[in-house]
Amino acid sequence: MSAERDKEIAALRKNYDLRNSHARENELVVRDGLSLRVHPGSREAFEYFCFLAPEMVVELNSFIEHTQNKRRLLDIGALHGIFSLVFAANHPEKKVMAVDASPVAFARLLYNIHCNSLSQITPVECALSDSAGTLRMHYEWEHAVAANTETAGSAAHLLSVVRRTGDELCASLSFEPDVVKIDVEGHEVKVIKGLTKVIERHRPVIFLELHPTRIAEERDDVNDLVRLLLAGGYKASLMGGDPFPIQEISRFATDQRMLLSPT
Repeated sequence: MSAERDKEIAALRKNYDLRNSHARENELVVRDGLSLRVHPGSREAFEYFCFLAPEMVVELNSFIEHTQNKRRLLDIGALHGIFSLVFAANHPEKKVMAVDASPVAFARLLYNIHCNSLSQITPVECALSDSAGTLRMHYEWEHAVAANTETAGSAAHLLSVVRRTGDELCASLSFEPDVVKIDVEGHEVKVIKGLTKVIERHRPVIFLELHPTRIAEERDDVNDLVRLLLAGGYKASLMGGDPFPIQEISRFATDQRMLLSPT
């Protein structure tokens, strides 16, 4: 870890400690005026978005900034639900569909929704993909991951989950998202393919975590994602950064957090 990054984390930690100096047990003050009750097993995962990982702090800041006027979030790969909780907290008029395939993470998600009395968040336990059926996955920590499941190791780490498309799920619940967050550890090309009707009809802002290596492991092509975004008339920027041509997405070799906006 570089000295510069150490200083950045230390500054973020100082602000975090000040915000949380009077927090109750199992309470987390994520940002000024934004307090959440969290499962003890979620605290460290949430703290990455508070001070432990500066790039994740920027990601959550950008999410908060760009969703102030949004009303419907489709949170794909919700895990313990920090984006869903932040979106809905203090805003009873907002609605969320929080989707995750991991039974372990889903239990934490349910706890966090309940403890914050956020009944406007609808949790859905499944994997979103490009077709319906079942999907073989494996655990990495509490993440359910499809990439390289065939070489994942012991049977204890494997799971088979329900697979649906985002188009079908949204239609079944009459849900019309104006913002979509996708963090699915390499399954993102398939997720976008299963969301083409939602994207065409509702033109949501999309917060995307891109995992080029895992996309290749799933035998998907990032260029398919580029074509879908171009057809949808989207522009791209790195989280908290400058815009760049959509075509540049196919050139990334490392994981990236990006904002995709309809033009």
